Amino acid sequence: MSNDVETTAQVNTAKKEKIKDFVSYIIITVVIVFVFGVILKPAVVNGESMNDTYQNNDVLMCLRQKRPDKGDVIIFKWNDEYLVKRVIATAGDTVDIDFESGIVTLNGNTLSEPYIKEPTHEREGTFEYPVTVPEDSFFVMGDNRNYSADSRNDLIGFVSKEQVAGVVWFELP
Repeated sequence: MSNDVETTAQVNTAKKEKIKDFVSYIIITVVIVFVFGVILKPAVVNGESMNDTYQNNDVLMCLRQKRPDKGDVIIFKWNDEYLVKRVIATAGDTVDIDFESGIVTLNGNTLSEPYIKEPTHEREGTFEYPVTVPEDSFFVMGDNRNYSADSRNDLIGFVSKEQVAGVVWFELP
């Protein structure tokens, strides 16, 4: 009789452990889905437009809910892909680019851009400068200015807030 009680107790303990493990896996899965579905978005750099800040195939972790500000690196949806660029200006800001000297000004002030690979000499043809950024939009450029399709490009132009998928938080090693 004592063996039957012990065996039943062992079976009950084993069942409880399995249920506990199953509930733990469910909780971990829900947390992971929540974190990556609501808070974080991974992104992979494709190309050289963000050199030397980020290289081709670097993996970035982005915050989905953060509102981008000037200087932030963002990912945004363009057609069926995500692009990685730096926010140069936000709604209401005026951007001017002197393509001869490579100097970018924001609201009349020369930008200090220690992150760029080289000065901005490449004109993509979208705007006549200076240009003012419309409401709920951003003017973005790659850090490798002369090898970047960005807001200067006819196809991309201003990036709307609806296109923004996240602000880069950190790079994965």
